[in-house]
Amino acid sequence: IPSVREAIKNRDVAFVQDLARRQVEGGAGYIDVNTAQGNNEIEDMEWIVGVVQEVVDVPLCIDTVDAEVAARGLEHCKSKAMLNSISMEKARLEGMLPLIKKYGCAVIGLTMDDNGIPKSAEERIRIAGELVQVLQQEGIDLNELYIDPLVLPLAVSSDNGVLFFQCLKEIKEKYQVKTVSGLSNVSHQMPNRKLINRYFLTICMAHGMDAAIMDSTDRKLTTAVYTTDLLLNKDRFGRKYLKAHRSELLVD
Repeated sequence: IPSVREAIKNRDVAFVQDLARRQVEGGAGYIDVNTAQGNNEIEDMEWIVGVVQEVVDVPLCIDTVDAEVAARGLEHCKSKAMLNSISMEKARLEGMLPLIKKYGCAVIGLTMDDNGIPKSAEERIRIAGELVQVLQQEGIDLNELYIDPLVLPLAVSSDNGVLFFQCLKEIKEKYQVKTVSGLSNVSHQMPNRKLINRYFLTICMAHGMDAAIMDSTDRKLTTAVYTTDLLLNKDRFGRKYLKAHRSELLVD
């Protein structure tokens, strides 16, 4: 996000803290922090972790492919964090596993290896199984694992959505682990991207997805979450939906 990148570059504390507050007010369970676009990813990570924790109590999700950056971020987290991410790429796995064990953090596991992201659902499901096996062998609690089957853009192939939904369903059935996804990749190079992202999220939820990497200040998106949880009977007696209604958080 260009505005966030500029705020980190300029050490704009007010901007970053206001954004963090608004994400939490919108219902965020974690704040994802990523400093990969800056000139010094390690220093930027240490700075933003400190700044965000001054104003919010929710845990942070340290988002990086660099183990050294991840170590610096996790070291400065005041509470149990999440690491985004590991994969079956040899270098990333070897760099991140010791950190997961040291800090006991939750972790997002990507269904990719040194050959990249597989095109088929079967191969992604296979890699998910390999991740599960590795973490089990390392004594890591699988309740802390979120598998991201890595949705590819619809603009590249119109079957990428249904392949992803198949992955969500089968990974949960085979391995009994949580699943997660970002939303923006599916709509890359398509018009009306927010519309696609919103409906993609609701279908993912219907296929059992447990979490999403999303902008919780987007009222239409969070309205979709409250409403879909209600329809799927994941909001007992509609308590969260009714609370959101009373707080005027729902929009048509």
